[in-house]
Amino acid sequence: MPLIKTVLADDNRDSLEIIETILKRHQKFRIVATCTDGEELINQVIKCRPDLVITDIKMPKLNGIEVIKKCRKFDSNVNFIFVTGFDDFAVEAFNVAAIDYIVKPFNMDRFFAALEKAIEIIQHKQQLKSKSFRSKLKIKSSGSNYYIPMEDIYFIEKQGKKCIIHGKNKLYETNESIKVLYQKLNDTFYLSHRSYIINLKKILNISASNETYLAHFEGIPDHAHISKLKIKEIETIIQYL
Repeated sequence: MPLIKTVLADDNRDSLEIIETILKRHQKFRIVATCTDGEELINQVIKCRPDLVITDIKMPKLNGIEVIKKCRKFDSNVNFIFVTGFDDFAVEAFNVAAIDYIVKPFNMDRFFAALEKAIEIIQHKQQLKSKSFRSKLKIKSSGSNYYIPMEDIYFIEKQGKKCIIHGKNKLYETNESIKVLYQKLNDTFYLSHRSYIINLKKILNISASNETYLAHFEGIPDHAHISKLKIKEIETIIQYL
């Protein structure tokens, strides 16, 4: 198993250094970034695509709970352990599927137990991913199964009860829901609007249009909508693709 890519976040630099020292002595983890506020943490998750984030909850700009909710929108596989001086966020932390919640000051046995739990969960996810890796999107259309290379998909558009897949030189129509299709796609796709999924690697430029934004693609005249609530995250992610 490759080393577990890990990002650390805490606005208390002493706490950050303690956790960093512990992890550097552990043979299964590799620290790829350290952060001191919530916004920086989101940017590092986008840039580094870590397997694990160990973070405080109360930090400047965005707290740890807000960060995990935002990160899960563009990387559903990232795992979190909270290490914090507050015990009143535990229920909320587990509601967003945190691996563990450790209250400072902690003893080493408690911390290592959380790390072992993280290793087990991440190994299991990686095994599932290797078995189910797909480079094509399978859809049902007009009684037939189609296998569309994901790199050929520009965007997917919901029209009534159907979805239109805008592919390279061809449109595909399916009765599968946009939610089901999104679950089949890889990490280069983003649910930009309740009716649109876009391939971030295919975007040529983005323009404002009244209360929304439009994604334009190289090689096709059609465009997709981007919600104003998601434009900032999308523009940040695109920088690192």
